[in-house]
Amino acid sequence: MKVLIVDDAEIDSLLCQKIVESLGYRPIAVSSADEAQEILLKPGSPDIVIVDWVMPGTNGLELCNAIRQSELMVEPFILMMTSNDDRHAEAEALNAGADDFISKPINKIDMDAKLRLGRRLIKTQLELLVANQKLSEKLRYDAVTGIMNRQSGLKAIAAALSRLSRQQAMQGLLIHCQIRFDNAKRRFQQSLFDRVYVDLARQLAAALRQSDVMVRLRDDEFLLFAESHPDSHKLLLERVQRAVSQCHLTEADRSYNLSALLAGMIIKPVQAMAPMSEVLNQLESFLNELDQSGKTQALAPFRLQQGEIVDFTGFRKLHGKH
Repeated sequence: MKVLIVDDAEIDSLLCQKIVESLGYRPIAVSSADEAQEILLKPGSPDIVIVDWVMPGTNGLELCNAIRQSELMVEPFILMMTSNDDRHAEAEALNAGADDFISKPINKIDMDAKLRLGRRLIKTQLELLVANQKLSEKLRYDAVTGIMNRQSGLKAIAAALSRLSRQQAMQGLLIHCQIRFDNAKRRFQQSLFDRVYVDLARQLAAALRQSDVMVRLRDDEFLLFAESHPDSHKLLLERVQRAVSQCHLTEADRSYNLSALLAGMIIKPVQAMAPMSEVLNQLESFLNELDQSGKTQALAPFRLQQGEIVDFTGFRKLHGKH
């Protein structure tokens, strides 16, 4: 583990380096707060910082404050080093952002104890970061299929539409895919259907490009978004249909084929900044119309209310973005 030593006194710095190295750490020494901040902002920066209180220019307390305000992903363990034996000095150092306090002249036993504490705190911090990341992923993805859930998926589609609005050659194709089981009633265990949905997600992923968005909207409904050339919309819809047809629900000696109601809505770049609620409502209405007509798949153009044209430039001006 790397340890950054910030001390303008050469003899004190060399002594600290020697002790730190003898304890199995890799010391990196600088003589000013500016040098220290430059190192800490780089990838792979030290996890432990030993700071001398008294330095010309920016002192140790000010450096502590600056480090804490930097909002680093992993906050380093800061050990304040000083010859001040005032009993209020430790409180002042801790209030400035230091994690612990060590008095000069330093010795190996005290330094070892302080650095061990620093390692434990850094380890705990890293474990919390990993746990939070895993929790964040669980909140973003559907627990069964592993694809994006409704909340995160709609955000991803909105972002994709934002990108679409800045180009002209392609159009957006938003597909509402409602899964149906031919001649199968929902009397089977949910685990059977879950296995089918996992297989379906895999088949859909193979039918789409890596840049396309795939969302589990509800239990048996999926949303798919792709940038598509106007001549390719129908082909993409057919690829999704084939992916669905390759999945089966099998129970004992009986097998049920999957079918799907596919409503594809074409969105032009000049329409891409329309409210997501309007897009979804129109797509839902189109799906219901398709169901009532007896058809299984169709394409329709998205129509803005009152024929209004929304483009990205106007959207940014409206919201004061430049």
